[in-house]
Amino acid sequence: MEGAETLPRDLDLNGSDCISIRTIRDYTPLSRDSLLIHASGKRSYFVRLLTPRFGSMSSFQLGTRSRDAWLCPYGGDSLILDRFLGDEVRIRAISRLTAEQLDTVLVLYGKKDPEDTPDPAPPVVKGAEVEELG
Repeated sequence: MEGAETLPRDLDLNGSDCISIRTIRDYTPLSRDSLLIHASGKRSYFVRLLTPRFGSMSSFQLGTRSRDAWLCPYGGDSLILDRFLGDEVRIRAISRLTAEQLDTVLVLYGKKDPEDTPDPAPPVVKGAEVEELG
Protein backbone atom coordinates (compact mmCIF):
# COMPACT_ATOMS: atom_id res chain seq x y z
CA MET A 1 0.00 0.00 0.00
CA GLU A 2 1.29 3.42 -0.91
CA GLY A 3 2.35 5.54 2.07
CA ALA A 4 1.60 2.81 4.62
CA GLU A 5 4.93 3.27 6.38
CA THR A 6 4.07 6.87 7.30
CA LEU A 7 0.45 6.43 8.42
CA PRO A 8 -0.43 6.86 12.11
CA ARG A 9 0.59 3.80 14.10
CA ASP A 10 -2.78 3.60 15.82
CA LEU A 11 -4.63 3.38 12.47
CA ASP A 12 -5.98 -0.12 11.85
CA LEU A 13 -5.04 -0.87 8.22
CA ASN A 14 -7.22 -3.98 8.27
CA GLY A 15 -10.26 -2.30 9.80
CA SER A 16 -13.67 -3.91 9.50
CA ASP A 17 -15.80 -0.85 10.24
CA CYS A 18 -18.96 -0.26 8.22
CA ILE A 19 -20.46 2.99 6.95
CA SER A 20 -24.17 3.68 6.69
CA ILE A 21 -24.59 4.49 2.99
CA ARG A 22 -27.23 7.14 3.78
CA THR A 23 -24.66 9.13 5.79
CA ILE A 24 -21.97 9.33 3.06
CA ARG A 25 -21.49 12.99 2.16
CA ASP A 26 -18.21 13.24 0.26
CA TYR A 27 -14.94 11.49 -0.44
CA THR A 28 -11.29 12.41 -0.94
CA PRO A 29 -9.10 10.24 -3.19
CA LEU A 30 -5.68 9.70 -1.62
CA SER A 31 -3.85 7.26 -3.88
CA ARG A 32 -4.50 4.44 -6.34
CA ASP A 33 -5.47 2.14 -3.50
CA SER A 34 -6.97 4.32 -0.77
CA LEU A 35 -9.44 7.11 -0.17
CA LEU A 36 -11.29 8.89 2.61
CA ILE A 37 -15.04 8.73 2.89
CA HIS A 38 -16.66 11.55 4.83
CA ALA A 39 -19.98 10.87 6.54
CA SER A 40 -22.41 13.00 8.49
CA GLY A 41 -21.53 13.87 12.05
CA LYS A 42 -17.95 14.77 11.07
CA ARG A 43 -17.03 11.10 10.78
CA SER A 44 -14.32 10.10 8.34
CA TYR A 45 -13.18 6.66 7.25
CA PHE A 46 -9.92 5.47 5.70
CA VAL A 47 -10.85 3.02 2.94
CA ARG A 48 -8.37 0.63 1.34
CA LEU A 49 -9.25 -0.85 -2.04
CA LEU A 50 -8.66 -4.49 -2.85
CA THR A 51 -6.93 -3.62 -6.12
CA PRO A 52 -5.37 -0.30 -7.19
CA ARG A 53 -7.41 1.89 -9.52
CA PHE A 54 -5.84 4.71 -11.48
CA GLY A 55 -9.23 6.34 -12.12
CA SER A 56 -9.97 6.84 -8.43
CA MET A 57 -7.93 10.05 -8.43
CA SER A 58 -10.08 11.68 -11.11
CA SER A 59 -13.57 10.36 -10.39
CA PHE A 60 -16.17 13.01 -9.71
CA GLN A 61 -18.80 10.72 -8.25
CA LEU A 62 -18.63 7.77 -5.95
CA GLY A 63 -21.22 5.02 -6.05
CA THR A 64 -21.72 2.01 -3.82
CA ARG A 65 -22.92 -1.53 -4.32
CA SER A 66 -24.08 -3.35 -1.21
CA ARG A 67 -26.59 -6.02 -0.25
CA ASP A 68 -28.00 -3.75 2.46
CA ALA A 69 -27.76 -0.13 3.69
CA TRP A 70 -24.19 -0.54 4.98
CA LEU A 71 -20.87 -0.32 3.14
CA CYS A 72 -18.53 -2.92 4.64
CA PRO A 73 -15.20 -4.51 3.67
CA TYR A 74 -16.84 -7.93 3.56
CA GLY A 75 -19.92 -9.48 1.98
CA GLY A 76 -19.06 -8.41 -1.55
CA ASP A 77 -19.60 -4.67 -1.02
CA SER A 78 -17.81 -2.43 -3.50
CA LEU A 79 -17.31 1.13 -4.67
CA ILE A 80 -18.24 2.27 -8.16
CA LEU A 81 -15.67 4.83 -9.27
CA ASP A 82 -17.06 5.49 -12.74
CA ARG A 83 -20.63 4.45 -13.43
CA PHE A 84 -20.28 4.99 -17.19
CA LEU A 85 -17.29 2.67 -17.49
CA GLY A 86 -18.55 0.30 -14.84
CA ASP A 87 -15.32 0.66 -12.85
CA GLU A 88 -16.19 -1.23 -9.70
CA VAL A 89 -13.69 -2.18 -7.02
CA ARG A 90 -14.05 -4.27 -3.89
CA ILE A 91 -13.05 -2.94 -0.49
CA ARG A 92 -10.14 -4.39 1.49
CA ALA A 93 -10.61 -2.46 4.75
CA ILE A 94 -12.50 0.44 6.33
CA SER A 95 -11.23 2.20 9.46
CA ARG A 96 -12.96 5.06 11.25
CA LEU A 97 -10.53 7.92 11.91
CA THR A 98 -10.16 10.20 14.90
CA ALA A 99 -9.77 13.93 14.20
CA GLU A 100 -6.01 13.66 14.82
CA GLN A 101 -5.65 10.66 12.50
CA LEU A 102 -7.64 12.48 9.80
CA ASP A 103 -5.34 15.51 9.97
CA THR A 104 -2.26 13.28 9.82
CA VAL A 105 -3.56 11.33 6.80
CA LEU A 106 -4.51 14.53 4.94
CA VAL A 107 -1.05 16.01 5.51
CA LEU A 108 0.74 12.77 4.52
CA TYR A 109 -1.13 12.55 1.23
CA GLY A 110 -0.67 16.26 0.44
CA LYS A 111 -4.35 17.16 0.81
CA LYS A 112 -3.69 19.61 3.64
CA ASP A 113 -0.78 21.85 4.55
CA PRO A 114 0.97 20.98 7.81
CA GLU A 115 0.20 23.27 10.71
CA ASP A 116 2.50 26.25 10.83
CA THR A 117 4.77 25.95 13.80
CA PRO A 118 6.60 29.01 15.07
CA ASP A 119 10.32 29.07 14.46
CA PRO A 120 12.30 28.41 17.62
CA ALA A 121 13.97 31.43 19.19
CA PRO A 122 17.68 31.74 18.43
CA PRO A 123 19.87 30.43 21.22
CA VAL A 124 21.34 32.98 23.60
CA VAL A 125 25.11 32.99 23.36
CA LYS A 126 26.89 34.31 26.43
CA GLY A 127 30.24 35.99 26.18
CA ALA A 128 29.83 37.30 22.68
CA GLU A 129 30.36 41.01 23.15
CA VAL A 130 29.96 43.39 20.25
CA GLU A 131 32.13 46.47 20.10
CA GLU A 132 30.97 49.38 18.04
CA LEU A 133 33.54 51.12 15.93
CA GLY A 134 32.93 54.72 15.39
